[in-house]
Amino acid sequence: MATATTEHGTLEPAAACASVALDIGAGSGALILYPGERFRGREIEISRLDGHGHRVHTGVHERTTHARSRLTAIFGSLPVGDYVVWEDAGTAGPVVAVPDGAVAEVTLR
Repeated sequence: MATATTEHGTLEPAAACASVALDIGAGSGALILYPGERFRGREIEISRLDGHGHRVHTGVHERTTHARSRLTAIFGSLPVGDYVVWEDAGTAGPVVAVPDGAVAEVTLR
């Protein structure tokens, strides 16, 4: 993850298949977002709800499994807590809880 700028970036086409390592355990969890089509080719930013910490971002990529293909944005390791998912640079979206030693999965429309 990298520090985000004030604008959501756009992404070049991603590889057809890419692995993501989840680093979860005591004090950390992961967040997988399933964004709607409007997020295709963008980056999604999150920030701690408590205001401690800057925004971080990750890219939205289409991933294919044996069952289907879907857009994903994966934050592979985050400190446990509540996070705001940003709709765009100035619009806060839903708040999601990152659990201790587990993965939160959230669908965005």
